[in-house]
Amino acid sequence: MNLHKRISLNARNLTKLEKDILHELLENKSRFTYKKFTITNIADELLVSKTSVHRLSEKLGYDSFIQFKDDYFKRNEENVDKSSEKDNNFVNLMLDTYSLVSEYISEEIIDRINTCKKINIYGMGMSNYLGKIFQIKLQLLGIPAEQHDDSRFMRLSSRILRKEDDLVILLSRSGETPELLEVLVEANLREIDVVLITETRGSTFERMSKYIIYTGCTQDSDADIDTRLNFHIAMDMLIKKFIEKYKKKV
Repeated sequence: MNLHKRISLNARNLTKLEKDILHELLENKSRFTYKKFTITNIADELLVSKTSVHRLSEKLGYDSFIQFKDDYFKRNEENVDKSSEKDNNFVNLMLDTYSLVSEYISEEIIDRINTCKKINIYGMGMSNYLGKIFQIKLQLLGIPAEQHDDSRFMRLSSRILRKEDDLVILLSRSGETPELLEVLVEANLREIDVVLITETRGSTFERMSKYIIYTGCTQDSDADIDTRLNFHIAMDMLIKKFIEKYKKKV
């Protein structure tokens, strides 16, 4: 479905500000190149928030800002070199993630990391390896952290979580990982604060987690397996913001 079709189907759902942004983008295509068409650059150029730009692409039915960008330039850049376009998509995924993570990492999350006695990290598959890296980084800062990847042990560990002491961080690209659901249910029953790092909006896990940190959306292919760099960015920014606020205590 092309951009104009999406506009005709979804225009009624846009706010006045979002319609104004869309109008400016459609009427002033010469102001942007493919490389510079990013959430940050658009927000700066049109004097609006990055959240408003991202929300516009969502309301038009796009899973990610990159898809919106590709449709926007479909007619103008039919001859874009495929290799260069792929590189641009990768860079924009990282920029998209940086923008989203900056928006959704709240002071409350950072404060909770500081006050909890232990951080419990849960993830499956590729997220398991990221969890181990995150655990080591937290421990180097003197923050007690455990990382769980065995589904059976996950269930056992989640049953001994304590509301006053523990913080749970879930790494789930889809927000629907079956092995993590029981952990999340146990955490909810015990009133444990949960931070979900995910690509997906409207998931089951989102509705059951107190804090959500969104990242840009990635895609796997047989030749190019996703490395979860978007999750790396989210976790690195969590640590960076913690150090900035509590560096005197580290």
